[in-house]
Amino acid sequence: LFRSGVIMNKKGFTMIELIMVIVIIGILAAVAIPKFISLKKNAEQAACDANIGAMRAALSNYYARTALSGTASWPATLHAPAFVAYLQADTLPNHPGYAFEYNNLYTAATGVMTTHTHP
Repeated sequence: LFRSGVIMNKKGFTMIELIMVIVIIGILAAVAIPKFISLKKNAEQAACDANIGAMRAALSNYYARTALSGTASWPATLHAPAFVAYLQADTLPNHPGYAFEYNNLYTAATGVMTTHTHP
């Protein structure tokens, strides 16, 4: 560009170009963040379902072992040491996402563990 006989170099971006980039990044963030939150929630639900499945399998094994010994029974709670021994790492799994007690899903009289849906 020429101005009064002096060559001017055009360097950098114009304000319009910068605003357009910021707007595009904002739109992408507005679309991506809800998707990420949804993926996180789905992953936590899947982990919770897997934990419940593992505990149901351990309950079945516990009941089968007690039946073989002649005293078929379900554990009084999921925290019973005799039951916890049937779980991997000999401990109840942690609930993904937030504090929740899996024992609240367990009915000792029937040995049933209900499902749990993340809020």
